[in-house]
Amino acid sequence: MNRASDHIGMAALDGSVALALTISAITFSHHSFAGFTNLGSQRISFIDAVFGLTFVVLWQYCFSVLNLYDRFATLPSRMSAILKGVLTMVTPVIIHLAVYHRQLVDTRTILYVFVVLFGYEVDRITLRDFVLDFISARNPQTILIIGSGRRAAKAWREIRTRYHSSTKVLGFVDDRGTDQMAPDIAARYVGRLDDLRDLLLTHAVDIFLIAMPMQSTYPMMQRAVTIAEEVGIRVIYLNDIYATKWRPEQPNRQLFQEVFPAHEHYVLRLAVKRLVDIVVASILLIVLSPLLLCVVVAVKLTSSGPAFFCQERFGYKRRRFQMIKFRSMVQDAEARMAELESRNEAVGPIFKMKLDPRVTPLGRILRSTSIDELPQLWNVLRGDMSLVGPRPMSLRDVSLFSESTLMRRFSVKPGITGLWQVNGRSSVGFDEWVALDTRYIEDWSLLLDLKIMARTVSAVLKRSGAV
Repeated sequence: MNRASDHIGMAALDGSVALALTISAITFSHHSFAGFTNLGSQRISFIDAVFGLTFVVLWQYCFSVLNLYDRFATLPSRMSAILKGVLTMVTPVIIHLAVYHRQLVDTRTILYVFVVLFGYEVDRITLRDFVLDFISARNPQTILIIGSGRRAAKAWREIRTRYHSSTKVLGFVDDRGTDQMAPDIAARYVGRLDDLRDLLLTHAVDIFLIAMPMQSTYPMMQRAVTIAEEVGIRVIYLNDIYATKWRPEQPNRQLFQEVFPAHEHYVLRLAVKRLVDIVVASILLIVLSPLLLCVVVAVKLTSSGPAFFCQERFGYKRRRFQMIKFRSMVQDAEARMAELESRNEAVGPIFKMKLDPRVTPLGRILRSTSIDELPQLWNVLRGDMSLVGPRPMSLRDVSLFSESTLMRRFSVKPGITGLWQVNGRSSVGFDEWVALDTRYIEDWSLLLDLKIMARTVSAVLKRSGAV
């Protein structure tokens, strides 16, 4: 992920502020303060529009060149960023006022502009950090430290003191015995390198933090990297940071940039994704409420048992939650699962039967139209699921996982729809299903989510792949 995309969220915010200031300056220049009361009736000339657009572009260019979209951990670096931002903004604002007034701006106006922009910069950086910390705490990165020596201890100390709100250390992996480790590291020892694949079958890991001497442990490092590449886990060589890239004068900022790069932008995009989930799910629940009520009544009238079926599923970071569906099977469907295992038509750790005898007549209609999935909009509102993502898998299916690569699906929230649903659904084999989920995780963007949601409507209408 490049630096330009990392800053897109804050750049959009600052661009909006720049645009607001431009409009204010133009209005003020034409009609003084009285102009603000009739802002809706003001006419902006072509020159005004060109000048305003140029101002916004230059504003963001200056912020990007001065690295003012980066995050700053220490107070001195934070204050330096604030002052740079204020000075960056003061000059174009004063020029704007001077050009439209066609006279020099007095000292009092300059001081006023400086104070206003200083307050804006303080609020911008403080609010940005608060939002990022809040969201990061809800979406922590899970780190597995490869190594148990001095470098590993230093990395763990830095993480738990500075990044404890946005990261979680699963433990330490090393081929050394625990008797050769410091007591606090030995207490968090989770296994040898040979145990790594089995470890990944029970835990979702985001980062391998390799903290071992490069020369003496190179074969071990290569084994860890190979496994990481198979599973799709990001690798960070902490040895390189301390040996060649460490800057004592900027330890906090450097460590954050090198060890956890691009996480801020990812967190901001998660916030937007969550906002979209809440808004869309709320609207759909309101609009579809008459249909949902009719289905509840229909299920109750056509078969004995509750209208809803709740099943424990694995979600983000393997957290368990109760997934809600309209009941499309007989009430004792789960109890009859064992007797049908031999008739499973799917390949892999999933169960599929085209003519499952447990499905009720109404249930077949609900499944073919995907109406049985609509109660999961409540799961989306609760935060257990997202509108788009890999399908949440049952405890039974996950218990049959035999490859650590399958655990990667738990690095994101499960969804009501996804690439699997819009590319054939039940007609797609398990290996292709996994490939589609992996592709979604690797290529995820808000635009991709919108495309999948649009294609879902078409897939539902065509009833493609529904069983």
